[in-house]
Amino acid sequence: MTLPISSLANMEYMLYGGGLGFNPNCPSYLNGYRANSAGLYSNPYMYNGMYQNAWNNPYYNNSQSVFSKPNNTVNTEVAGQGAVNTNNKDLDTLCDYYRKSLAPSESLTGAAIGGAAFGLVNNTRFIAHPINSFSTIGKVEKMFADVKNKGSKMYELWRNPETHKIMTDAYARMHKLEGGAKSRLGLFKLRLDKVDKDLYNNLKSEMESALKSGDKERIATATEKIRIATNAKTGYIPQGWRKAKEVLGFKSKAPSIAEKLVDKNAIKSAVQTNLAEKSASTLSQQFKHSLKGQGGMGGVLMFGMEYLFDWQNIQAAFSKDKETGWKQVGQTTAKGLGALAGWAAGEAVGAWAGAKIGAMAGTAIAPGIGTAIGAVAGLIGGSIGCALMGKFTKKLVGEDVGAKVLTENMKKTPEGQVQLIQMALAKAQAGEEVPQNVLNAAQNAAQRLSA
Repeated sequence: MTLPISSLANMEYMLYGGGLGFNPNCPSYLNGYRANSAGLYSNPYMYNGMYQNAWNNPYYNNSQSVFSKPNNTVNTEVAGQGAVNTNNKDLDTLCDYYRKSLAPSESLTGAAIGGAAFGLVNNTRFIAHPINSFSTIGKVEKMFADVKNKGSKMYELWRNPETHKIMTDAYARMHKLEGGAKSRLGLFKLRLDKVDKDLYNNLKSEMESALKSGDKERIATATEKIRIATNAKTGYIPQGWRKAKEVLGFKSKAPSIAEKLVDKNAIKSAVQTNLAEKSASTLSQQFKHSLKGQGGMGGVLMFGMEYLFDWQNIQAAFSKDKETGWKQVGQTTAKGLGALAGWAAGEAVGAWAGAKIGAMAGTAIAPGIGTAIGAVAGLIGGSIGCALMGKFTKKLVGEDVGAKVLTENMKKTPEGQVQLIQMALAKAQAGEEVPQNVLNAAQNAAQRLSA
């Protein structure tokens, strides 16, 4: 088993009596596990576990008196030269690298992949019940088969920008209804026939009739009823929780599925809201509805995450003085607002473009493919928009003042310097591309601490 670098450093700290593992006479991960520099010429075991003789090392450089090896190998000291003295420039180099590591730059491809993954997480049923989820696709595709028949009512509804999302919503809910009719553990939701033996058949028949009619309001109404049935927490765990609340004296009882399905006013209100939101066909309409829905919530989440990521910087800035602290708060707020706007705008563009692509894919390939595209397009667009705005706002506000204070404080103590060194070497050990000047600075700083 390979121990993490931090664990090795702690072990060496105790083993060498507080020497932090930097004593050149003691083998450690920082000096390549060599007993001392004087034995380098005769010691065949070089840094990184390679069996080489110093004289035959093609990377030997007499003028610099170091072994400079590629692939992020830390330079080691040559015999007779003594410890290399470090200076503020070495620590400044480590501090600059440390600050960059606090705010890694995300590629647009990475952002897109992250958004798609987020979309999958939002549909945990495919992860929790993969067999159930994939085995139901065939039945739903059969029900929506007319989507691919040009000239049919379903084809027109699917291709119409004002009704496309109503159709994909109906498809997604029918998929959940089919899944609810299959066997399951029942921890959170019971199989539908255990709730009501006629529930599945009644809801499916209503959706089939609505699709044949081509009436978008009937389709939206059938979809809402299925939403009520498939969202209900009917499983053993919710049942147990409700009984526990009753025992504790909480006698309020939530309406049953049957009671909700006959509440015409509540269903009509929900249908009208869904029709208004899902009929957005222009980009401006989509942006307006995105701000109220998923785009707005996602943006607020991104705004909050900026504060979460910068909390250490904010604390460090206030530890210096209030002026620096509030400046850091201003920088974080600007980045947060940028993330919010970027996510909302990106989600709107993604959802708008996804609807168009999904409309074509659904009629050309399969309705399920078109539905899946629409489900993740907004999240992918939001992630890309957030990443783009992040690059812009970081240039706009400049380097975080709190990060500068944080690294300046680290330079003042041996423990802080050790952390800077460990960070650089840990990245090198993990195979990341670490600039050679950073590795040289880490080596020099380590030698200084061991002197």
